[in-house]
Amino acid sequence: MLEKLRGNEALRADLSAALCAGRLPHSLLLCGADGLGRNYAAHLIAADYLFPGGGAGAKAVLEDRCPECLVVRSEGAGDQIRIDRIRAVRASVRATGLSAEGRVALIEDIQKMQAPAANALLKILEEPPDGVLFLLTVDSEAAVLPTIRSRCAGYTLMPLAEADCTKALCERGCREQDALFLCRVYGGALGRCLAAAEDPARMALLQKAISFFQLAAARDLFGMLAAAQEYEGKAKREDALTFLCDLSELYAAVLDGRQIPALAPLAQETAARALPELLFAQRRLRAAGNLKLIFTLLATRLANG
Repeated sequence: MLEKLRGNEALRADLSAALCAGRLPHSLLLCGADGLGRNYAAHLIAADYLFPGGGAGAKAVLEDRCPECLVVRSEGAGDQIRIDRIRAVRASVRATGLSAEGRVALIEDIQKMQAPAANALLKILEEPPDGVLFLLTVDSEAAVLPTIRSRCAGYTLMPLAEADCTKALCERGCREQDALFLCRVYGGALGRCLAAAEDPARMALLQKAISFFQLAAARDLFGMLAAAQEYEGKAKREDALTFLCDLSELYAAVLDGRQIPALAPLAQETAARALPELLFAQRRLRAAGNLKLIFTLLATRLANG
């Protein structure tokens, strides 16, 4: 199944060899920014571990239908992983596997764990049951407790090369010109490219971010304030966050030297000053800050360069 993972040749070769030789560590930590496929990769590894021969069992793992693969995700209004979910995993992994090689505990996005849940997970990792593979995913190693990180073999997922990302998008029906555009905007993060390519509403938000970027490059404060009015309602909070994330990607592209034809020229120094302001605006938005105030402050600072 690991052959389904695009790019990341060294990671695939290393893990495939370990699986074939039966020397896979009992705990793996897969790190990767959003859109790089960290959770998908974890499912592929779980499928290969539980069902080396593939078949219906491996497919069931990918579809979250396998009883031997225990998947834990964040949930609830707080979008967190609670301690009771980790305790349930601790109880379940000690049960005997039914039809697979063993059991897998796949915990997605452990940066969302509550502190008690992280401590409970650490206790399991300190004394892992035989035949159980722990697969943890996270957006950044910095978000993992050192005590948990030290008990895992860490792997980092990388963005796809431009040619590979463009090819993958074209295979999903994307026009080559659009595929290249998305690849450069999102820096080879295939998941984020596909999200925009396959959802007209999502693509519309990206286009609005580009328009806002152009207004900021022209230091058109009134134009930015007018554009931001669309996101002032409470129902628009999720769209506003997506918009700000896309806007951050555009400034990051300038810093990285990713040439996007649709963007007005901008000095890297200006982009470097803008990014902290955008990250601050995102934090305020996630903390339920006032949308109008957030966008007014952001527009003012971007207009001042």
